[in-house]
Amino acid sequence: MIIIGGQKLREELKIYTALRKIFGIGLNKAYQILYILGLNRSMRFIDIDYSYQLKLNKIIVHYVHGFRARRNLKNNILVLNENKSYRGVRHSYFLSVRGQRTRTNAKTQRNKKNKRK
Repeated sequence: MIIIGGQKLREELKIYTALRKIFGIGLNKAYQILYILGLNRSMRFIDIDYSYQLKLNKIIVHYVHGFRARRNLKNNILVLNENKSYRGVRHSYFLSVRGQRTRTNAKTQRNKKNKRK
């Protein structure tokens, strides 16, 4: 196990796959990080030495990830709710937000209505 960005990542995974396990870092950001480090996509954590791991930690600090990304997401939803925007109202009623069909599909979204917090 290697700790990068405050999260434990498995050594046998490819680096870009392991980086995507961190909340807030997707495929595109993982490729950007690998490009900055000059590493190949197919490399694994076992293949790189400790100095690259330190560089990786220094680079990841500049990205919004982990609890900060989750907090930003929750704050954005709260702003939508406070503004009483259409999306905010849909969030508050636990309905689909992005225009999906809800009459015959979205069973899980409609079941969330019973689980209000």
